[in-house]
Parts: sequence; C-alpha cells; structure tokens
Amino acid sequence: MDLCLVVSGKAVVRVAEPSFAAAYDVVVVGLGTAGAEAFVQSLDRGLRTCGIEKSTGMGGQGTIGCVNFGGGLLALLKRYEEAARKGTVVYEAVVVGVWKEGPRLVGVRYLRNGQQMDVAAKVVIDASGNATVPRLCGLPVRQGRPYDGVMAPCARGETWLNPSGAVHPTYRNYPDGLAGSAETYSATVTKLDAARHENWRSQSKRERMLRASLIVNAREETRVVTEEILTLKDALRERVYPNPIFYAWEPEDLPVFFGDHAFESEEVQNWKVLCGLPMFGYPSTITYGTLVAKGVDNLLVPSKHFGVAHDLGGGLRMQNEMRKTGIVAACAASLMLKRGCAAREVPYAELRPLLEKAGTLAPARKNRMNSYSGYEFSSYSPEQVVAALHQDIMRTNEWWQGKIGVASNSPAEQAAYALWTCWKCRLSGTEAEQRALADALAAELPKNPRDAGNFAVALGLMEDARCLPVLREIVVRPGGEKDPVVRRAYPNRIKALLLLGRFHDIASVPLLKAIVEDGAMAFTRDLVSAQAFASPTLCRFQALSYALCALRDILRKYPDPRVAQEVKAAQARFPPMVVSDGVDLVDRLKSVRVTKEDDLCYNNASYGKEGTFLGTV
Repeated sequence: MDLCLVVSGKAVVRVAEPSFAAAYDVVVVGLGTAGAEAFVQSLDRGLRTCGIEKSTGMGGQGTIGCVNFGGGLLALLKRYEEAARKGTVVYEAVVVGVWKEGPRLVGVRYLRNGQQMDVAAKVVIDASGNATVPRLCGLPVRQGRPYDGVMAPCARGETWLNPSGAVHPTYRNYPDGLAGSAETYSATVTKLDAARHENWRSQSKRERMLRASLIVNAREETRVVTEEILTLKDALRERVYPNPIFYAWEPEDLPVFFGDHAFESEEVQNWKVLCGLPMFGYPSTITYGTLVAKGVDNLLVPSKHFGVAHDLGGGLRMQNEMRKTGIVAACAASLMLKRGCAAREVPYAELRPLLEKAGTLAPARKNRMNSYSGYEFSSYSPEQVVAALHQDIMRTNEWWQGKIGVASNSPAEQAAYALWTCWKCRLSGTEAEQRALADALAAELPKNPRDAGNFAVALGLMEDARCLPVLREIVVRPGGEKDPVVRRAYPNRIKALLLLGRFHDIASVPLLKAIVEDGAMAFTRDLVSAQAFASPTLCRFQALSYALCALRDILRKYPDPRVAQEVKAAQARFPPMVVSDGVDLVDRLKSVRVTKEDDLCYNNASYGKEGTFLGTV
C-alpha cells in the first residue's frame, strides 16, 4: 500500500502497511463552512463519519471567523455540537498523509499533539479549502490567476456594536496571499492582529468590539483540478448543463489590491474596468463534476478549492454556496457507498432527488444580471443604451455598499447596465441585434465630443473597430474634449489603453511606447487632482500596466524587435512604486514581457503552474 506524504515541499510515496486505529465510511478533512455541512449531512445519512479540523471549532468563517449575517449563530453552533457528539471530531489536528491503493484512497494520517494517527476511509471529502489531500497525492492543482498565479488577498472579520445599538461586521483586508511558507502565513496573521488592536484603540470611544475572529479568511487558495472546471465566461454566456448541483446569483467579488486588473482575465476586466459592475450580480449554474477530483476514484472536493476558475471563484466563495458544496459531497458519498462506484460514476439521475430534498437545487435569487442594490433593470433597448451613455460615467459602489431592497437606479448604475447590454449583445445577441446596436453607438460618436469616449468604450465591448479613432485620440490628447476629467470616475483614457491592446492596434504603438518611456507622468498628471485613484503612484501604475500589456499583445502579433528592446529598456528604468503596506508595484510592471521569446510570465500556460505540485500542505 502507498503512503503519500509531503517531504521538504515535495510529494513523495512510500510503500508501507498501515495500522488503522479506526475505520469510517467517510472522513471529512476540514470542518469549515463546507466541511461542517459535509460532516453533518454524512451523519444524517447514517454514515460512520470522522471530521478532522486544524482549528478549535466547526463552521469556519460563519462561526469562529465572525462572518455571520442574519443571525442564527447560536442555532448553527448547537447543530454542530450535536453532530460532533454523534460522529468523531478531531480538533487541532492536521492531515499529513494519505493511504492509497491504486486509484483509491483507503485512509488518512493526521497529526495531533505530536502524535500520528491513521484512520481508514471508504470515501474522503477534502473540504480543507486549499487542496490538502490532492497535493498529498501529488495530483495537479491550480493556483491563482493564469497570468502570474497571484491569488485574492486575505482578511479577518470583526463584529462591532455602535452607539445606536446596531451590530455590524467589519473586515481588515491585506494584499497578502496565504500560499507561501509558514513564515509568510505567520507574518500575515501577525499584521492582521496588530491592525485589530490599532482599530480597537481608535474606535473604543464610539464602538465596542463584541468579538474578533480566531481565524484568517483566505479568500482564495490552491484549487483542485476536477472533472469539470467552470469559468466566468461560462456563467456570463449562460451555459446550460445537464448535471447542476446548485444555482447561484452573486457579484464578481474578486478583491484585487491596487487595481492590477490588467493582469486578470478579459471577463474580469470587462466587469470591473470597462463596465463598472461591482454592485451587479450574475447567475451561474454549478455542475457535479466540479466536486470530483481527477486522478482519485473516491475523493470529493467541496469548499473554495473546487472546480471553478480564479475569475468565477471571485463570486462563488460565499458561505451559502460553500455550504451547498458540502451538502452535495455528502449526498454523492452516500451514493458512492451504496452503489460501490467511483465519484465520477455517481448517476446524476439518482443524485438529483437527494439534492432536491436537501434544497441545493432551489432557484437562484435572480436569474439574470441585475443590480445588487435593489433596483431591477430590464433589458435595455438601443435607445436606452444611447441615453445612458450621454452623461459623465461615475464609478458605481461596491456591491456591499448598496442598500438592499432600496431602488437606486442612479446614473452610474444606468451607465453600467448600458455597457453590460453592449457586452451581453456581443456574447449572445443575433447578428441583426449586434449590427443594430453597434450602428446606433457609432452614429453617436460625432455628436457630442464629451461623450465620444463612452460610446467608443461601448463599441470596444462589442469588438467593433469603429471605436479605434476615438480611442487613439483620447490617448494622444488625454484630458482633451473627448476625454474630460471627471472627478473620481474611472478614466476613459485607461479603458482606451486596454482596448487598443485587444484590437492589436499597431498604429497606437508609438503612443503606448511614449507613455511607458515617460513613466506615465504626463499621461496621468490631471488624474491625480481628480482623485481617479488613491495616489499618484496608483495613477501611474494603472496607465503603465495597461500600456505595457497592450504593447505586449500588439508586438506578439506584429513583432518589432527594435520597439521591444526600447520598451524593455524603459521598464528597466522604472523607479520604485511603493504603496500601502510597503508593496512595490514596480515588480509587477517589470514582469510584463513584450515578446514571446523572453516571456517569463504565465500567459501561454493554462492556469500557469497547472500540472505541477505547488507548495506545502
């Protein structure tokens, strides 16, 4: 029998014979938001179940993480405590090895109080959130965004009581991922803890902290390679699947510190940058294959490491959705044991009635893109799109800042929905619908110079090249009549840089190169006073990141070694760009390689390091 371990950060396999201290139908690794549900539901189905948790309690962010909305915390804790008495729970323990026999797992090794223990399992549910079991098995995993593997940052929740008696949660966010070493993790936790005490002192006269979380919330960690992997593009194209396990309606809530969206997927860029849709939600359908790990017959992987891409996972990491993944895993485990089949062979026709009874297949809150702040938008006609874009487009609020249930219908929301209509038309409209809307937008370009940039961006979302003359003019004359500086708005000139790269507009290469060689000083000077971004450094970083990525995309289609060398020389001269928390953004700018030959990033690889072993457990 094979014992799979991690030694010095590498997956290794040793041949040995186990001595199991106990045997279970199901072993659940991690008892957080998803794992707690998998544990409870497995017990409810009469399965002998063991749960292994590194912390001191069950429920994860919804309990000891202090991220609990709408009450019901005490009832939730009572439910978990009752389940713990029925099954076996091992707290303050970490999984350090797994036993395998061919393609099946037969047991788990955990470490607690310095002692190792082996337990047998017929089905393993890894709800650790960071692919603990697949990494021990040496299976391929995925990390972060495709460009450079960077993951969403971490946070810590707190619950406060204000003078009026209202209880509210707050979050302390840091741009630190948790995929590094134990030392990096420790430094992040220490930083968050120090911030908690500083905030406590500053607010002590006005508010009282009721509770502080015991655990750090890693919004994203290493993901498992599963039988199916869904993307944000799949959701926005409203793909229909024959094997859904739950439906969701969430915003694209992918926290990106310092606004480095230039390195995210095209869908995230459209959402956050071109449209400005953070307070809008979108429907998505999640399939059974996203919980089935490739390479092992009896391993299910609920929790935030399940089979969705980095961009889709930005929204599908909420507690309600994570609980559903745990419920589905328990239902599937019961069928695997009943039929003696592998996870990928579970008949969906038999799984579906279990899911319907458990409530995971309930309809999503909304079935199409719409405002999160309460106002219901209907599909826009071309006339409504035109009317919405004939105004200065301000930034929309983030989704959590809107008043739920209160209609807003602000000009910013109208413009965001108008731009979404253009994008949506490109995704799924008929040729006639696309032509009619694009012609209506193009007809507006010469009418009012102040609004020309808005219509050029809309055409860009529709991949209509009639936008290019206006986009070039905006870059040539930033702050001119076609690029008015609107206080605290997302500048059209930054959007223009993004779109010029997408169109591989070779005519704009001299313009983009001039921005890079100047360090974007002239290009962003008036954006500082307009407070377009939080600091002059961030203004320059935005312009340079999009200009460099545009040059990269253009020069790969139309190679020009001389220009490439000049751009690389300009990059080498960039001074430090230090922002909050001591992060130097110049490293991200220097990582952009403008030719294929010296590309050191991950742009040409699926999920960057997919197929390799990443990090330690």
